[in-house]
Amino acid sequence: MFRLPILLWCITSLVSVVHATDMVVVHSNITQSFPKGKLLDKNTPITLPAEAEITVIFVSGAVKTVTGPYYGILTEPLSKQPVEPLDVNALAQFLAQRTGTVRGTSPLLQQKQQDIWWVDVYKHGRFYCVAPAAKVTLWRPDEQSQTASRLIIKRKSTDEQAEIEWPAYQTTLEWPLEELPVIYEETYSVMVKTRSSSSFRKVVLYQLPENLPTESHKVVWMVSRRCIGQAHMLLASLR
Repeated sequence: MFRLPILLWCITSLVSVVHATDMVVVHSNITQSFPKGKLLDKNTPITLPAEAEITVIFVSGAVKTVTGPYYGILTEPLSKQPVEPLDVNALAQFLAQRTGTVRGTSPLLQQKQQDIWWVDVYKHGRFYCVAPAAKVTLWRPDEQSQTASRLIIKRKSTDEQAEIEWPAYQTTLEWPLEELPVIYEETYSVMVKTRSSSSFRKVVLYQLPENLPTESHKVVWMVSRRCIGQAHMLLASLR
């Protein structure tokens, strides 16, 4: 007797959940009404006052920025080809948990580190993603590059290592592939030694697949590999 109403309620609830995952807010200057990580229904009109601005990512990975005054539904930009649906729920969770400053990543370092694929050898983060077919580039801040140093990299699983000089006044250095080829998803210890100090940390490298269709898909993939600082920087560039 009560099965039909319950079934209808379940279907309605399911439909509302599906609608709620049509897009997610990734940038906003009106955070009370549209905080980062808020899921939106493409069939529900939104209202933005003057000077308000939000950026959303759709399940296709398409990005759209809207400025107020605005009232209406958010139409998705046309995609040139079908793509695998983006997990906007995972992106929403990530943004909801990371609304503040990313731990271990200062705004100054983000500003200086122009290429998000560089591996920061002085930061606390362990996991780094590398663009497809790109060389692994190590990076250190200006204040750490005033003198020459020795770079020692060791692969944990085999104890193989490479040791090369990092010239003074040079903030980037390519991974020494000839001495120590990169094996992705392996753990490496990285030590930078000068006459007066040394820095030691462990890193794990991941290489993005070539078939990720949009920058938004790259962000979600990077989050799943815990490349958190890089995911934030790529997300910040999407408008």
